[in-house]
Amino acid sequence: MAESLEQPLVVATGPVGKTVEVACATLAVLGGAIFIIESIMSVVSVIGRALFNLPVPGDYELVQMMSAMGIAMCLPYCQLRKGHVFVDFFTLWAPAALKRGLDAIAALLLSASSFFLAWRVWDGMLEMREYGETSMVIALPVWWGYIPVAPSFALLGIAALQTFILEITGESQS
Repeated sequence: MAESLEQPLVVATGPVGKTVEVACATLAVLGGAIFIIESIMSVVSVIGRALFNLPVPGDYELVQMMSAMGIAMCLPYCQLRKGHVFVDFFTLWAPAALKRGLDAIAALLLSASSFFLAWRVWDGMLEMREYGETSMVIALPVWWGYIPVAPSFALLGIAALQTFILEITGESQS
């Protein structure tokens, strides 16, 4: 039958593990707040456009920037909740130890990728700031949208490392 989609938080003991969990949860709440603000702005823009021919200036630019920020901010918490998509068709038959090993490898690869992306996003942000790149309609500096994205990817890398450690030690709640 169908299994529950609700997954337990990947729980790490100790002050470092708790700090990572709190940071991930806080960032996810802030990301959710961005989505709420984005939704309200979109509704106001649609109503303004329909009734008064006055949309929110730059609404598409703001939605694009805010979506990237919100998504990146929610990824670390998603990692701790084991909320990423798993394709387990080929491993349904596998013993739990093999599944944990594969999950550990995936977490390690995600961690490396996340740290790489954090570095590249940070570098791109500095370059956009240096060249003064702005959005088309409201001339919003593009680099502002990168400010929460780079640390979010760094935290995702840390969360994935935490997941990796819990998988290889067998402490993960799969």
